[in-house]
Amino acid sequence: MSLFHKALYLLTLLATHALAGPSEPEAIELLRKSEALMRSDATVAEYRVDIIRPDWQRSMTFRSHDDMRDNRFRMEILSPRKTKGTVFLKVDNTLSMYLPKLKRRINISPAMMQDPWMGSDFNNQDLLETDSLIDDYTHRIIEREGEGNQAIITIESIPSPTATVTWKKLLQRIRGDGMPLELEYHCKTRANRHMVFDRFQEMDGRVIPTRWTMRPLDSEGKRTVITLTAIEFNASFKDSLFTPEVRGAKPKP
Repeated sequence: MSLFHKALYLLTLLATHALAGPSEPEAIELLRKSEALMRSDATVAEYRVDIIRPDWQRSMTFRSHDDMRDNRFRMEILSPRKTKGTVFLKVDNTLSMYLPKLKRRINISPAMMQDPWMGSDFNNQDLLETDSLIDDYTHRIIEREGEGNQAIITIESIPSPTATVTWKKLLQRIRGDGMPLELEYHCKTRANRHMVFDRFQEMDGRVIPTRWTMRPLDSEGKRTVITLTAIEFNASFKDSLFTPEVRGAKPKP
């Protein structure tokens, strides 16, 4: 890259962050409301994942233990047999993976963060950025349709200058009651992925979306569908679940 292009890139980056400005309180409040709907201090859930391609389809299931208070989670693959027992563990900002066949734990390096997660349309960085979607971006409301809890509000999120995140912009459509509807991920010049939340139903006392569909916008016929099959909010689980010594043992909620 020439000196001119480096300077132009730097000026563009600085201008983008300058335009972002501080977050709007209403936007932050709505994002917090959405997070409170979808998560709790301690959440146990089970999911089915369908990875769909033009010429093949593959499914798997997993169980997650989400400790929001201490910024950590554990995810264990339950099926198919080939990958059963594989564990992903996030503690603070470190992501690791336990491979039961090799009986070894691997730290996922920065170079591996953009790799597809289990061959899906999500990547390893998505697992790491779960807790940063609010704090590492500045947010403003750019569109509003309707009023009250049924209003559909579009929030534009731009990363803060010091954030180490993947996306240059997020567009989130959220209902006035906090229900997430859509999330669009933008790279430098265009939208790259689009996720839709639907199939709203009551689970463990909350009405939440139970299906999330991620589509890459640069590939026809590809999508990953995550379906929530069971969830327990405000659960309890042992600290030992989140230690590196937990080697694929099946946890109990």
